[in-house]
Amino acid sequence: MWHMVWNNASQFFYKLPSFRIEHHSPLVYVLQLIKLMSIILITMRSTIVLIFLVSCVFSSSLPDVDSWNSVDVEDKTLRESDANDEENDLIVGGTAAAAGEFPFQVAIKYNGNFFCGGSLISPSIVLTAAHCLARQSQSSASRLSVIVNTLSLNGGPGSVTRGVRKFVIHGSYNSRTSDNDVALIALSSPVTNVAFVKLPSALAGSYSGNSAVIAGWGTTSSGGRISQRLLKASVTVSDNSACNRQYGGSITSNMICAAGPGKDTCQGDSGGPLLVAGVQVGVTSFGRGCADPRYAGVYARVSRYVDWIKTNSATI
Repeated sequence: MWHMVWNNASQFFYKLPSFRIEHHSPLVYVLQLIKLMSIILITMRSTIVLIFLVSCVFSSSLPDVDSWNSVDVEDKTLRESDANDEENDLIVGGTAAAAGEFPFQVAIKYNGNFFCGGSLISPSIVLTAAHCLARQSQSSASRLSVIVNTLSLNGGPGSVTRGVRKFVIHGSYNSRTSDNDVALIALSSPVTNVAFVKLPSALAGSYSGNSAVIAGWGTTSSGGRISQRLLKASVTVSDNSACNRQYGGSITSNMICAAGPGKDTCQGDSGGPLLVAGVQVGVTSFGRGCADPRYAGVYARVSRYVDWIKTNSATI
C-alpha cells in the first residue's frame, strides 16, 4: 500500500508545473494552479480508495482476538478465569459448601486476583491444571499465591495463605487438545494444619457411573459474577466412549468426563477437583459451554498421573 502511495506522490511532484510568475500572465498562473489542484485531488482520491479497500479486506478476514492476545476458539472452553474479569461462570447449579467440607480446596491468585482452583495434595504441593499456568514463567511465580481451607475467596477463620516458590507443568501437555492438563505448585512454606486430599491408585478403574462432586467459587447460572463463597454440585462420571462421541473423538485415556442435569464446572473452576467418595479422580480442564446437556465436563484423569505426581513432588 505505502509503495503505491509513494509512487503517486513521486508522480505528483514530477508533474508539478514550473512556476515562474514573471514569465506568465495571471491567466496562465490560474490555469496552472487549477491543474495542480486537480492532480492533488486525483492522488488523494486514489489513496483513500486504496486504504478503504485494504481495511475492508482485513476487517472481514481477521479472527477475533481475546484479552490474552489469543484467537477465540468457540468449540472448546478452558475453565480458567481471567484474573481481571469479574464476570465469570463457575460452578453451575451449585450449592454452598459447608465449613470443613473441602479443607484441601485451593484458590490460586495472580497479583491478588483469583483465576484458578487447585487441591492441596501434600503439605507443600498443590495439584492444578496445566493451562492455568501455561502463560506464566517461573519468574512470575512470586506473583502467585494460594489460599487453602477457606469458604471465602478473601480467606477467613482457619484459612491459610502461602506464596508460590515454583511450579511444573506436565512435559507432554498439549494446549490444542488439552491432553495431560496437569501441573504442580510448590508452596513457599508447608501447610501443616490442613488435611490434604486423597489421590487414587494408578490402577484405579474408570469410575464410570459413579456419583461425583465438583467444587469451586462461582455462580449458579451462566453470566453471573464470581461468588465469594465456595460452591459444590453433584454429577455422575460418564463413560469415556460416550464422552468421546460427544467431542468428536478428541477424548483420550488421560481424561475423565462427568455431567449432571443443570450442573457443571465452568470458567474459573480450572484446576479444581472432581471427587468420588472423597478421592480426587479428576482435575477440572475444559468443556463446550457450561452445563450444556449435549456435552459433559472434561477433567484430567488423576490415576494416569500418580507416578508423575510422586516423582515431581519430590524434585520440584
